[in-house]
Amino acid sequence: MTEQNATVLIVEDDEVDVELVTRGLKKRSLPFGIHAMTDGSTALEFMRRKMPTDEQQRLIVLLDLNMPRMNGHEFLAELRRDESLRKTIVFVLTTSSLEADRSQAYDNNVAGYFVKSNMDGLLDMLGIYADHVEFPSLSSAG
Repeated sequence: MTEQNATVLIVEDDEVDVELVTRGLKKRSLPFGIHAMTDGSTALEFMRRKMPTDEQQRLIVLLDLNMPRMNGHEFLAELRRDESLRKTIVFVLTTSSLEADRSQAYDNNVAGYFVKSNMDGLLDMLGIYADHVEFPSLSSAG
């Protein structure tokens, strides 16, 4: 892998966790574009109005559930209602190991649910995933 193969959008209000993910991706020499937003509302605004189309086509969102303004569950519900973004690949990365949170996230079609204590597992998996997965077409016709 030598060229950027995916973009990761970290939706997380904890700066330390954002730094841990960013460093972990760089440590693994993963050629990802990286953006970080502090809540779901800001992330949706960025995705809808500021993110380049080519990045949207190979986007992986890492989503915390417990955030101010718009939490992860609210973000997921809004994302899945948006015809142009509803197929976006989302992995939850949270401190919550509650079955209710996990169930609600999977009801909103997340690709995976990771507890932050397993961040290394998520980061290891992302390198393989982004290299081999066929990303969905985000257009409503695709």
